[in-house]
Formats: sequence, structure tokens, C-alpha cells
Amino acid sequence: MSLNNSGEKCAVCKAYLFEEDDVVYCPECGAPHHRDCYSSIGHCALEEFHGTENQYKKPEPVKEEESREALPVQSSIITCGMCGEKYETTDDFCPNCNTPNVIKTGGGRFVTFDFLGGVSGNTDLGNGVTANEAKKFVLNNTHRYIPKFAGFKKGKKASWNWLAFLTPCGWLMSRKMYLLGAIIGALEIAFTMLSVPLTAALNQLDTSSVRGTMEMAALILENISSIGVTAVYAAAIGGFLSIALSIIIATFGDLIYRNRVISKVSEIKRESEDKAEDYRKKGGISLFGAVLGYFAVSYLPTIIAYTLGML
Repeated sequence: MSLNNSGEKCAVCKAYLFEEDDVVYCPECGAPHHRDCYSSIGHCALEEFHGTENQYKKPEPVKEEESREALPVQSSIITCGMCGEKYETTDDFCPNCNTPNVIKTGGGRFVTFDFLGGVSGNTDLGNGVTANEAKKFVLNNTHRYIPKFAGFKKGKKASWNWLAFLTPCGWLMSRKMYLLGAIIGALEIAFTMLSVPLTAALNQLDTSSVRGTMEMAALILENISSIGVTAVYAAAIGGFLSIALSIIIATFGDLIYRNRVISKVSEIKRESEDKAEDYRKKGGISLFGAVLGYFAVSYLPTIIAYTLGML
């Protein structure tokens, strides 16, 4: 249990602290930490500021009257935390970037969402592009991507992206990396085509009683003379290459996307006459691209095989 830490964040992970959290305090400056966070580093996260004018100071509680005066509840205009657009409190979404209105979804005027995932808005992510600028381009799921970008700026080279692993082409296309998405999609289709000879051979066999991978492997071995060793090897190579490609995109996809964001935001800052419009057009996600990439990789190999008479 913790003392009253209303509105305060853990000095390590920057998450808000609640009454039920297990909190420990620096014995020298009093900075609050989650117990696990404190144990992970073994000392106060603000140790370098001890004895200086920047040393942690517990914030003074804000009186309810002052809070109401600072942000009048009668105001009918709010500012979007994502893009900065001002709009009516009665609207469900920001008209510029479609971010949900937290007031309409049950929150209050003091309820905010950290779209930067704990990263300062002025943090340079590379080439002079700040976290706030990158946020306007990424637009969706920024609380995941911005901290990743900040880590890459510090020297990190890899991360893991499950969506990129499950559908490499679909994820790349969804993030409007169309050229790379098309290349990766073509590779996925080519690797899948390697298994077509084995699939065609198995279609000639009775597989109705086969249950599981082991029984299928046994059936292939029993009929290897009619199936052909080449077909089996080709399918195995295709499967291996498909998995390897998925792992590579999942591991380095966030870094590739970060480089695109930095490049495009720099270009917009340098050349655009309407930055907000260009952020919207060139950034964000494309649902059509995601669906197109997924279905192309899933169904084109079969369509091609039937068209060429391979199945």
C-alpha cells in the first residue's frame, strides 16, 4: 500500500501510482517508485539530482477550487491530446485524427492518455524530428511506437512486433510502406508456391483418415516414390524461408518504420505547405492496404496454381 500519491508517477517507469500499488520512497529525496522498479535498478532513479536544485520535490496538492478555475467545466471546447485540434465536448471523436473524446467515453477533463508512452514530447527521435511531430504522423498506437523510436535513437537495433510476424505484408501495407510491402508480399507468395507440388501430390492420395502432423509425415514417407523427394524438399525450404522472413520483419520492422517516419516527417517539415494535411495523408494507417496485403498473400498462391494447372 502507498501513501497519497495522487497524480504522481513512478520515477522509473513513469506510470501513475495508485493507492493499492506497492510503493517505496527514496530515503534521501522521497521520490516514489514501484517496489519492483526500485529493486530492478537498486537505487533511486533520480539519484543524480540529489543535493541539487533539481532534486525531487513532492508536488503541492491542487485544491478543488483551483482545479475548477484552471480548467472550467462549463467550457464546451477541448483540445485533442493527439493532434492538438480544438473541438466541441459533445463530439465523440476528434474531427482531425479520430482520437476518442475521453469525456464522452466516461472520463473527465483531468483524465488524459499518454499518447507518447512516457517519452517527452520534445525528445529528438532523429534528424531533429521530435516525439510530438512523430506522433502526428504515426497517429495510431503511438504509445507503442514512440518509445520504440526513442530506444532506437539510443542505439537499440531490434524489437518484436507480433502483427508484423503474423502478416508481414499486411502490416507493412497498413503502415503505408507500399513498395517494401509489395516486395515482401511477392517473396511470401514465391515461398508458398514452393509447396504447391507437394500439395498437388497429396491431393491424389486419400488423406481423409490422417490426423495430425505425424500421420501426414508417415503418409508422405509411405508414398515418397510417387510424390517425389524434390517436392518434399521444396515444401520444406518454402516453409523455412517463410518463417525466417516473418521473424526478420517482426524483429526489424519497427526500426524500418521508424526510419520511414523520420524521413517523411523531415520531408513534410521541409517542403509541406499544409503539414496537418500531409501528416494525415502520408501517415497513420491504411485499412485497405492491410486487407489487400493479407488476402493477396493468403489467396494468390492458390489462384496462380490453379491458373497454371498445377493443382
